[in-house]
Amino acid sequence: MQKRIYQILSIFLFVVVFGCAVLKGQQLWSYLHNIRWKWAVAGLGIYLINYSLRALRINIVSRQRLKIWPSAIHSACLHGVATYFLPFRSGDLTLPVILKSVANIGLTEGGQILLKVRFLDFFTLGLWMLCMSLLTPVLISPLVRLIWFLIALGMSLFPLMTKWLQSLDCLARLSRLKAMKIFENVASFGALEIVVSLGIWMAVASCYFCTARAINLNIGIGDIWFLITIQLPLQLIPVQGFANAGNHEGGWIAGLALLGIPTSEGMNFALASHAVLIVYVLALGVMALLTGKRITMKE
Repeated sequence: MQKRIYQILSIFLFVVVFGCAVLKGQQLWSYLHNIRWKWAVAGLGIYLINYSLRALRINIVSRQRLKIWPSAIHSACLHGVATYFLPFRSGDLTLPVILKSVANIGLTEGGQILLKVRFLDFFTLGLWMLCMSLLTPVLISPLVRLIWFLIALGMSLFPLMTKWLQSLDCLARLSRLKAMKIFENVASFGALEIVVSLGIWMAVASCYFCTARAINLNIGIGDIWFLITIQLPLQLIPVQGFANAGNHEGGWIAGLALLGIPTSEGMNFALASHAVLIVYVLALGVMALLTGKRITMKE
């Protein structure tokens, strides 16, 4: 029943966003017609760098079971396309299947790799958010900044909290369970894994910055990190329309509203940036196809 509700909500989100795009078609076309192409191309380049770093991380986390070129690049790009386009937050779960088909990695191990990269994302995003909440001159109220800081602090302390939980006497018996052993493995991070993950988030923020500038939204890098923070809860719920419809718009409209941009204008910027990002993901799909053919030729 709960799954059906999520599906209905995801479809509803897509219909609402599509309807808004149609109603605001003339305004949306105006935003896209006046796009700054140098910023858009720079954003595409950084987007591809982002997925090159994700491929490197898959190579590291899988203990070099996948070579960076073409296997890890193909896996990262294909997973990125699936995560973005598939509804109901189902695309993220395709990584174990992709790793199975590309490198014959078992589904259980593939699931552990997926968990580990998501834990790394959570932890390293927290580190970036912590720095940005303290150092950037974002025009938000002190209360909102405090909440931002506290969320970031909790995320950045994630590895320490897991070690503390494992040390509790009441969990000592659980440590012998297979599930607990798996959790200990995926929640332990190496230095190189952390550095690469920090680079991934820097690429994400830089891509968002270029996208914003491309659609003539002149906000700073600190504002971009704030937008990413606002979008985080929307990425954790199993409700997502086709092509990330609803989640993207909701995060951008809410974040821009807190930054002082009216909701109607925020919707225009959200729709325009979404259109640009869809082009980036389509380019990622082309890369997935090319590397897939390369793998087939090798076989």
